[in-house]
Amino acid sequence: MRVLVVDVLYGTLLAIIGSSVLWTLVMHLCTWTYLAGRDPSPRRTTHEPEVSVVKPTKGVDQSAYENFASFCRQEYGAAYELLFCVEEVSDPVVPVIRRLMEEHPDERIRLVFSDSADSRSFGKLKNMTAGVAASSYDVIVFSDSDARVPPTFLRDTVACMGDPSLGIAFGPPAYTGSEDWPAALTSTSVNELVLRIATLHRFGLFDGAIGTTMVTRRSVLREVGGIERLGWHIADDIQLARVIRRRGYRIHLLRQPALVIHPHDSFPGWWSHRHRWLVIIRHYWPVHYLLMHLVDLVLLWSLLLLAVTLFRGSDVPVALTSVLVALAVPSVSAVAVNTGLARNEKLVRFLWVVLVQELLRFPLFLHSLVTDEIVWRGRRFRVHPDGTASVVEPRAVGHGTA
Repeated sequence: MRVLVVDVLYGTLLAIIGSSVLWTLVMHLCTWTYLAGRDPSPRRTTHEPEVSVVKPTKGVDQSAYENFASFCRQEYGAAYELLFCVEEVSDPVVPVIRRLMEEHPDERIRLVFSDSADSRSFGKLKNMTAGVAASSYDVIVFSDSDARVPPTFLRDTVACMGDPSLGIAFGPPAYTGSEDWPAALTSTSVNELVLRIATLHRFGLFDGAIGTTMVTRRSVLREVGGIERLGWHIADDIQLARVIRRRGYRIHLLRQPALVIHPHDSFPGWWSHRHRWLVIIRHYWPVHYLLMHLVDLVLLWSLLLLAVTLFRGSDVPVALTSVLVALAVPSVSAVAVNTGLARNEKLVRFLWVVLVQELLRFPLFLHSLVTDEIVWRGRRFRVHPDGTASVVEPRAVGHGTA
């Protein structure tokens, strides 16, 4: 009986490891073929309506001024406005925005403050609501404060809005510019999400959005009751896409990632960032959360396989090979995504952080499984089963990364 159990365990682990490798190959195939594709409708590629760019902002991100200024250099044929939305007048980002306004007098830039007394929402969503209320045009682009864009950003992002069946589009985040190993660790963790998002989107299984870059229409927002209806949802981007989809609109994945210049980070900052995303995924996609870790913990499964083969006294070379594969596949995948997609060639000198990530996947999984508290932009929140959140500590607590 013991031999049978060990044999079944051996076969199961081998199957999981093989499935993980196969899934990685499928994700790369789906991602690269999708991102290399083109919109089949020439009409939509020339769609250039007037645009309001709403940027919810809190604190001063790395290279904040350069990020903001990139929106002032758009090669766009129609009028557009930039609305920087802030909660407090005392926010240190306010002088940065005022400097931008002074140095780009020909651009239509406005500083909007959200209502501090409004308790219907919080943080980013409150700023987004204020931005939409102050905006002038039907097409609205939401862009995170740490995003940096090329001159063709608006043209590439807004073109899809020529399709009336499309309700919202978003660009997956791509971190680049790593100057230290914690930043490289963050880039590795974030950029691998592009593979998952693109693959699930191709199969019609991704029913959310990522808020680094989103574009929609005011008419669509009105139809779903306005973004203020999202209230205290911790992942406003996911919930917004879901309510839009329920109205019969399509969700579209933009083929150009949303670039985030992220030269520096800290290990606690990376852990907090990764933990927050995992907790959010667990609450919004519980099945995906479990399946994701089933394939992501390939190093753990290969080490267990090695232990089983040592116990059996046979097939040890197979297990050792599986350990090497469990290390090699994530490394090759990270190089492909970070150099080919995020253009983060600097990550190659920190490639060893892939091993750090693989070793810490299981502890992070356990941490995200046993706690519902997360830190975001210096605030601690408790995430509830329905995806809404409540403030645990209103004061700054540190390690609040984007």
